[in-house]
Amino acid sequence: MLLLHGWCLDGSLWAYEEELLVNDHEVVIPDLPGFGRSDAVAEPYDMEAHVGAVAALLEELDLTDVLIVGFAFGAAVGLSLAAREDSRIAGIVAVGVPSSTVFPAERMARSMRRDWPDFARRSAAVLCRQPQSEATLAWIERTFGGTPLRSALQGVSVLGEFAPEPVCSAVGVPVLFVHGEDDDVIAVDVARACAKSAPRGDLEVLPDCGHLVVLDQRGPLHEAVLRFERNLNTAGAR
Repeated sequence: MLLLHGWCLDGSLWAYEEELLVNDHEVVIPDLPGFGRSDAVAEPYDMEAHVGAVAALLEELDLTDVLIVGFAFGAAVGLSLAAREDSRIAGIVAVGVPSSTVFPAERMARSMRRDWPDFARRSAAVLCRQPQSEATLAWIERTFGGTPLRSALQGVSVLGEFAPEPVCSAVGVPVLFVHGEDDDVIAVDVARACAKSAPRGDLEVLPDCGHLVVLDQRGPLHEAVLRFERNLNTAGAR
């Protein structure tokens, strides 16, 4: 499994999921260009760069039959890769898939330039529906705020241009879209439209869940990933 983090986050987002998977899966968790330990990778950090980096990683590690689990920005990258080249990909779980149609890129960029630390603080507070500890909110805030502003702004530009439905229509591998029912950042209707666009798309909506599904409903998300994996294995055995 290849786990791709969201915008202004890094691979540590997947700490809980990695712990659940690692005993019986090969788990690969990169930091995308411009984020986390990859913040010194050469610019630009456009979609081409992110897709190219993931494709190069799969090739370098010679990975096949990969299940990509991507959250938000990571889902956009995984879907974009599969739309262009899916020979190494078995399927995709797209969690909280974003869309330029509901993403206020220009307003967010203005707010980030005005006060990046405060933007990071406010972002941590609004991503979840379930109560989170002060330590967890501080962790999210540190990860957000630790992202270089240039990287964050280029990521906003990528999200502001990402139209998911045409991309999804070109993805030939199975895709499970997982979305929080109470997501105030990206409406669940985006995932519904994507599931209809994808030739082999399906949708699972998680109740009592906001945007940051990976933390907000990590148990149900893990179960959804495993069910999807079992279905892929069953279909492959036929």
